[in-house]
Order: sequence, then structure tokens, then C-alpha cells
Amino acid sequence: MNAKRIFFFINVFVFLGCQEHIQQKGMWTGAITIIENKQIPFQLFLDLNSTTPTGYFLNGSEQTSIPEIRFHGDSLSLIFSEYGAAMCGIWNGKEWRGKFFRYRADTNWNEFVSTPKNIIKGINVLANSPGLPLVGKYQVYIYSADGIDSTTTANFWMKNDSIFGTLIAPDGDYGLLAGTQVGSKAMLTRFTGWQAFIMELERQGTYWNGSLYARSNKPIAFTLVTQPMLTSEPKPALVTTEKNLKAPFAFYGMTSTGKVVSSNDNSFKHKALLIDIMGTWCHNCMDAAPLLQKIYSEFGKNGLEVIGLAFEISDNPEVAMKNLTLFQKRFGITYIVLFCGSTNDANVELKLRSQLNNFYAYPTTIFVDKKDVIRKIHVGFHGPGSGEEYQQQVQQYYETVKQLVK
Repeated sequence: MNAKRIFFFINVFVFLGCQEHIQQKGMWTGAITIIENKQIPFQLFLDLNSTTPTGYFLNGSEQTSIPEIRFHGDSLSLIFSEYGAAMCGIWNGKEWRGKFFRYRADTNWNEFVSTPKNIIKGINVLANSPGLPLVGKYQVYIYSADGIDSTTTANFWMKNDSIFGTLIAPDGDYGLLAGTQVGSKAMLTRFTGWQAFIMELERQGTYWNGSLYARSNKPIAFTLVTQPMLTSEPKPALVTTEKNLKAPFAFYGMTSTGKVVSSNDNSFKHKALLIDIMGTWCHNCMDAAPLLQKIYSEFGKNGLEVIGLAFEISDNPEVAMKNLTLFQKRFGITYIVLFCGSTNDANVELKLRSQLNNFYAYPTTIFVDKKDVIRKIHVGFHGPGSGEEYQQQVQQYYETVKQLVK
């Protein structure tokens, strides 16, 4: 199903129904059905009262805002333009029921159902004592047809009766997952409109066997082995480096207002640069954006420029400009964000891999001093869901920027 047909469905939903029966403001709970008929529970808050409806998904204490909400009568659609997806449903008097579309060349969908509910405190109440809890740092061994990948770590912690944590890969973490443990079994979930995960784990002696389910991909099998002294940074399989040590990193693109910006512009001369290779569709990039804005606000007066280079799912400039505007508004971004084309191989090869060895992650952040020398390349980003790893990473960014603006 192509994008035009998806938006046909959205418009059909928008013009059906009767408005007075649907909850105008409050919490909703629901579930989306994914591969192997697994169901991911979710919670969201919606305010449909205003001219521009607003809302967010809730995972633990983490709120992920919904970019666009279309509401008319009994029809309700949540639009995730940056990710190229939409959650479209009809209110039948008791439930909001419909389909989550992810439109690509191979567009697919998942069914969901949701009902209004008051705010839930916590996640679930444990049925019995968890025994040995799923808490601490772990080495993750992921199994595939190619062998065992040990470049990922994990971090979990408990608060009240709930378990929180995430997997941390070299290119970023999986976002905050939340759930519970019953005896030797644990289940954690995450749904944000961008991400949909179920993690099922069972303790086997001193280690945990697990499966990670996403919306439509085959489940990933893995084992967690306790590593109390594990360093926060997983060892990457590849290291991203610059190809030409004597050449400054070059970039060009277009702002959301249509202005063309290039690394050759006079405004960047004798400035320290924090260049963030990102995408508005990338959840790790969303986690990084507030930190980059904070750094820009604090060090812009010291000669620091922050530039986001957005590589988007679509190469349509009109769609890209919309997505950049949504992204900047959501995070209050005042630094430069440029549309640099799509993530297709030819564009990435031309603009990134021609200058970088082993480019593989969004975001990848390049720290450049006032003499156009690259001082550091940071691959991926560990968001708040990674716990103390996030705080350590924030400190690393600050220390590096302080050196750049000296």
C-alpha cells in the first residue's frame, strides 16, 4: 500500500462520526498487535479540546510527544510525519480501534485498540516476589545466522514494583523500556509511535535468556550475563574516522525556511563546530536534540556553532521542510538544522562516506575546533533510558565542547 492510499484512509477517518462521545482530555490505555500476535500495551495522554490537539505517549516517566493529531467526529488519527507513519482509528462509543500504518515501499500495518482511562501510577503490580531481580549491568550476546554479536550492553533498575532499562548498542540505545518481573520471568515494553518493542526474559541460573520483538521483524534472541564492573561504552565493531586529516568536514543543505547553508559560509569561519549527523525519524537523535540545544545556548557566545545535518526517509523537499519544522518546534531548537537529502545509499555515499570511514550510525556527532580540525567523532547516542550512561555521555559532550571553544 503506498502513501497516497494511506492518506486516503486518514481522510476517510477524519470525516466520519459524531464528536460528543469521545473523551476530550485525559489518559488512554491500549495495545498494538505485532508479530506472532504479541501485544504491546501503551499509555497516552490526549487533549482534543483545543484547535490544535496535543498529546504524548507515556513510557515509565518518559513522555514522547505526538507531532500531529487529526480529530473530527468519531475519527482520530495520530500522524508521525517524520517517521512516515500514522495511527488511524474510529471511536465506536467504547473503544478507539484502528490500524497503525508504516508507509514505505513495502508499507505494512498493525491493529490497535485503546480506551480512555485515568492516570495509572506505576506499570503493573507484581503477582509475587521477583526472587533474584533483573537489576544491574549486563553483557548482551545476540544470536543470529552470522554468529554471536557481543557489542551490546544492557542496564536495568527497579523503582517500586516496576523494572526499567534498555539495551545499549554502539549506535545508540533502544529507548526506555518498562515492565515487571514475576518470579524468574520478566517482560518490558515500549511504544512511542516510532518504536514498538516487547522484551521477554527468563532467568536460567546466573544469566537471562531473552527475546526482543519489534512490530514486524523476526524476534531477536539474546542472553544477558551479569557484568557488575562493565564499562558504560560498548565496544563498537567499527570505528568511524575521517578519511582526509588535512581537509575540513564539508556540508551543505537547506533550512526549514529554504535558506541554503554551506560549510564555506563566512559565518562559520574561526568558529568551533558541533556537527550532528541525524534524522528527524531517529529516536536517538531526538534524545540528543535537547542536549545539543542546551550546549548551544551555553556556548554559542563563546564561538560555538551547532549544525544538524538531517538525512530524511523521504527525499521530497516539501515533506522534509515540514519534518524539520516539527522537529525544531518540539525541542525548541534554535541552532541550524539542514535538510541534506534522503538516507538512500547514493546520497549518503556522496555526502558522508566520501569523507568518513565506517559511517554507520545516526546520530554521529563531529566535534571541530576553531582551526577546522576534527577533535572527536562520537558515534550514536545513549538517551535517558540508558540510566547513568546518559549522564556520563552528557559530561563527555561538555568536556569536549569546553576544549573546542578555548
